[in-house]
Amino acid sequence: MSYPLEKEVSIVTPEQVRLEFPTAGVGMRAIAQLIDMLILLALYIALAFAYIFVENSDYAIATLLIIGAVGTGGYYVGCEYFMGGQTVGKRAVSIRVVQMEGRNAGLLAVVIRNLFRLIDMLPVGYFLGMIVVMSSSRDRRIGDMVAGTIVVVEKEKERLKLRKKIDKRIDRVRMSLPRQQLDEESRRAFAYSDWMLLAAWAERLPFISPERLAQLGRPIAQHFAGRIGVAKEIAPDDTLFLIWLYEQLRGDWEV
Repeated sequence: MSYPLEKEVSIVTPEQVRLEFPTAGVGMRAIAQLIDMLILLALYIALAFAYIFVENSDYAIATLLIIGAVGTGGYYVGCEYFMGGQTVGKRAVSIRVVQMEGRNAGLLAVVIRNLFRLIDMLPVGYFLGMIVVMSSSRDRRIGDMVAGTIVVVEKEKERLKLRKKIDKRIDRVRMSLPRQQLDEESRRAFAYSDWMLLAAWAERLPFISPERLAQLGRPIAQHFAGRIGVAKEIAPDDTLFLIWLYEQLRGDWEV
């Protein structure tokens, strides 16, 4: 699949891995924003009903207004931080916020880019934000420029047929995979660029010999063992270790 309305960006990670991404243009971002706004609309409707039933006092009204304001900001910040750079809307259209070097968007970056959402919304309906995105060589709005982030298009949906082949290959060794679960701290340490590296290795599973697969996987397994602090010894060899890691994390990153 091509992305005719999106631009390409090349990111070199701190591990010197070059990743190519289509950037998310106005169209995809608008659809994601519409979905998120519908979710927030449900919150506002719930608050409106609450307003009807609470005591008509300044304290009660102020409380509801604060809940609405915090809920709006908290939705974007919470989702993008805990969902690996995605909101519900972004996940629906397969786009994700990442740092310019390809790593997960950190909490500070997520907070900054969403604070600047107020400016991007000026004068109404994200008009300024859309103009800036269309004018940017990397489809970035003001919040992205200040926070050092970029919104990229995920390519996993192009690979549905490939996933089936990968799954068949994994099924052959599934009984040999460790039963241990990856802890939450290790999941948080795993960046989007790490996932792209692991997924690129996994895509070779159906096509190359076990010997060649192990040869390619050895430095990658060492990288991840040091990167996220998981001992490779939990699996009998590098290939099983990487397959186990892939199985543990694909639910977090695949759309």
